[in-house]
Amino acid sequence: MKRFLILSTLILTVLACSGSKNLSKNDVPTIFYEANTRGFFLAIKVENQVLYTSNERDFKEYSNKIEISDTDWKEISALAKAVDLEKVKDLKWPTEKRYYDGAAFANIIFEAKGIKYPANGFDHGFPPLEIEKLVTKITNLAEKNNEY
Repeated sequence: MKRFLILSTLILTVLACSGSKNLSKNDVPTIFYEANTRGFFLAIKVENQVLYTSNERDFKEYSNKIEISDTDWKEISALAKAVDLEKVKDLKWPTEKRYYDGAAFANIIFEAKGIKYPANGFDHGFPPLEIEKLVTKITNLAEKNNEY
């Protein structure tokens, strides 16, 4: 009985450790970002070291695919993993320019393990402080690689 208990514990430990060694780019939540106003639309999806973009409001598929460099992916991964997904819905926006057409309306949704974590919306270019570096990074990558 003692051997069985030791063997079971060893097997569970090995399985648990082998699973944690496989931390990969898939552990980063998928990020969906949209910004729009009457004359402007931008959709961004960040997933598995790829940034997808579209400028068409009724798009069915993203029109551009951008491979993210390892350096940029490490930064995006660290910033995304630092976000408390449960608190995304409570983020406070620093400006209200979208209420008088001073900025496009933007929103971000994080998806992890099939669960979506949406924010409450904010001004494009003025994200909440908690996600400012992440949003700036992905929008700058989209802007650098696309003309919109």
